[in-house]
Amino acid sequence: MTEPYQAPSARRAAPIVDEGQDVTSFPGAIVWTILGTIIPGLGLLKAKRWFEGITILIFFLMLVAGVGYLSYERDFAKALLTNPITLLGIGVLCAIMALIIVAIVIGSYLTLRPHIVTPGQRIWGAVFVLVLSFVVCVPLAVGAGYTLSQAGIVH
Repeated sequence: MTEPYQAPSARRAAPIVDEGQDVTSFPGAIVWTILGTIIPGLGLLKAKRWFEGITILIFFLMLVAGVGYLSYERDFAKALLTNPITLLGIGVLCAIMALIIVAIVIGSYLTLRPHIVTPGQRIWGAVFVLVLSFVVCVPLAVGAGYTLSQAGIVH
């Protein structure tokens, strides 16, 4: 008798991190997500996502350098802040930055959390990411509102 035909099993991509090797514990994922929010890219570096972490960290350092330059060159900053088109652009950039930072927070948490979490930890982690995203987005939303208001006044 011949054996029945069995279809080959579907191939799966190899996981980035082995199932048995968690990057951190659940409390460690929370702490590193907070640190990755304060200094964007740090949580991804901890999760061994080198390209993403270094890229985000470089962009963050360039942003800090740009703000430092504007605080040093006050005349240039005044010229920018009295142009309504520039103020509109700053408002839009604040909104875009808020979305990017929320994506970084979510990505950092998902790469750092252990592979096996309890339902309570899953809920607590979701609430934590939601609150952390809210805390980061509110100042950016206020800044966007102020720049759009200032653009209306300058115009």
